[in-house]
Amino acid sequence: MNDGAKHKRGIDEGSDFFEEFNAFSARLRQKILSLRKEKKLTQEQMEAFELTLRQFQRIESGETTNPTLANLFKIAKALGVSPSQLLDI
Repeated sequence: MNDGAKHKRGIDEGSDFFEEFNAFSARLRQKILSLRKEKKLTQEQMEAFELTLRQFQRIESGETTNPTLANLFKIAKALGVSPSQLLDI
């Protein structure tokens, strides 16, 4: 698909999966935020888990809608859950 449109990581707006993916992404962000607050961690403290502050802010705010598996793994470890528990939404 080379129609000159800018490709972004994730699922394209024209996809049948777009709305479902957006809902999944929103639930994941909410779970990350809830767990972080439950653990009384600040966004700045997430840097101790090999995430830059800006990376984490982008993930939590939704600016990054498709975080890498490596970053999800790091977030899960920081929040004291397994990656599968993090994705169980």
